[in-house]
Amino acid sequence: MASIHPDIRPTGMDQKHLVDLLYQVVASIAGICAKLDADGGVPLTTYLANCYTAIFNIIIEDSNGNRTGLTGDHIITPNGLGNAAMIELMYQITDSFETLTEQLDTDTLTDSTYEALCYTAKFLHKVTNQQGNTLGNGTTFWFNPGGIPQKELVEWLYNVVDAIETLTEQLDADGTVTDITYESLWFTATILTRVQNGAGNVVGNNSVL
Repeated sequence: MASIHPDIRPTGMDQKHLVDLLYQVVASIAGICAKLDADGGVPLTTYLANCYTAIFNIIIEDSNGNRTGLTGDHIITPNGLGNAAMIELMYQITDSFETLTEQLDTDTLTDSTYEALCYTAKFLHKVTNQQGNTLGNGTTFWFNPGGIPQKELVEWLYNVVDAIETLTEQLDADGTVTDITYESLWFTATILTRVQNGAGNVVGNNSVL
């Protein structure tokens, strides 16, 4: 039976659930990009190249031994997750989502509000990576190599999952996009971790029925 309780919450999070969610987020981004490249209604075919391959250089291995990401300086597993790798991955996820939504807006789709609705309105934290580059919006919190407070990390994770749900719903509703299974494949079937934010809202899906 599926649990009704969130896996990740501001007052409690274990490394297994965190790494599993990170795996699911990166796998979802890769799946969305590949699906856009193959979608007959989407003119551009460079989503995977520009928004995934050119950005990610970290491998994430979940608790079941599944891997996603691309070879680079870090490998994240349930038994190994350092601060430096976490900051780099947070930066790369932010970079990927901004690049993806900007490209969607410049493609000749029906909708041109992907960046506004799925990036600017959702990525409300800033992240500075090891090289001093900064991405993100707002003044909610500024992550940097010096520290990642759990409460703020949970808020960031909630917003990322919310952004994936919003993006896939928007793609399914876009009249130009041929396929209408973005949400079912790359949110419902992929994001199998539930996250609760500080306001008590929960996003994500159960992994066990």
